[in-house]
Amino acid sequence: MKRIFLNPDSRKTWEIECDGERVAMSNNGGKQREKRFDSPEQASKYAEKEMWSRLKKGFIYSCTEAEPGNPLFHLYIGDGYTGSMPLAAIPETNQFYAGYVVGQFEKEEIYLIDEHGQKQLASVLEGNHLIYDMFYCPETGELLINDSHQISRLAADGSIRCCTRAVYESTLSLSGSRALWYDAPHLVVTDLLTQEIIYQTRVAPEKVNGHSLQLCGGLSRSGQVFAYCTQPGEIVICDLETHMEHSIAKDISALTVAMGFSSDDRYLFTQEQYGSWELKCYDLGTSTLAPEWKTDHVKSFAVHPSKPLLAMYSYGQVHLYHTHTLRHILEFKPEHVVKTCNLTFTKDYLALYSDYGCVSLYAI
Repeated sequence: MKRIFLNPDSRKTWEIECDGERVAMSNNGGKQREKRFDSPEQASKYAEKEMWSRLKKGFIYSCTEAEPGNPLFHLYIGDGYTGSMPLAAIPETNQFYAGYVVGQFEKEEIYLIDEHGQKQLASVLEGNHLIYDMFYCPETGELLINDSHQISRLAADGSIRCCTRAVYESTLSLSGSRALWYDAPHLVVTDLLTQEIIYQTRVAPEKVNGHSLQLCGGLSRSGQVFAYCTQPGEIVICDLETHMEHSIAKDISALTVAMGFSSDDRYLFTQEQYGSWELKCYDLGTSTLAPEWKTDHVKSFAVHPSKPLLAMYSYGQVHLYHTHTLRHILEFKPEHVVKTCNLTFTKDYLALYSDYGCVSLYAI
């Protein structure tokens, strides 16, 4: 393994090689300093520690020709884990947004990051903010954000339009110009271009384990169907053309925390907690669980909006699946992750935001 890091401000470089029990490092192409260890594992651990140290000092690792499962870049954007690692891809590009809470909730900064790890400050939300989810809507040129359970539209000039009141719990999804959110006591599907309410339904979210409110929804890729869960024992599917709803009983009562449709709208994937820690896969043609699909202890997942791809983070590994066949096609251990991370697909790659404060882009 050989990597070169660049500090974009000073233009200084730092190079590291890790080969078996040997680690060699150099600054600005100068003389190598070599260290040897008792085992390759010790050498690898030391190399990772040194690379992380350079990232925290403002260096960026970038590689334009990474093999599948390897990073195209690593970028450190800050420590202070809040539990929120928001990412929003710009459709049909390899650019994406990432949010970062500064200090003790002094403000939240939103960065636009390109495929080389170069970032620019896109927006600043002053004061106490915590973005849980965000999506970029190219039709309106806005970021749709779930900011402390209040849904808002953030324009490129920094202006904000609130769409809902601040409530105890929320959900947010986007497909094209159609958005799904919770504006108590209704789940609402709205066209962001016309401001028209496409559909709304009154719901009564149930508490799970006495503390977590069951409230989760997702729009299909076509924007013609949405799914939601407000009771831990069932998923509801709604056709936005006919306004017909039908429910699918869960095999285990559990808290659904995230949803995503496959790119062809055939499958609905739901991430479960408390009772099950699986990523469930429902075949919407039969309204049943896909029998060949088995997962466990899934911390996060993402579905590609236009390609038959799904990625999940489970037991310290990222797993990639083909959603037409549900076949497992790639597995790799992401770097600079402690316990969890957030994932989103760009046009060609997989973006990852770790609980260490590292944003990366992986070749797939």
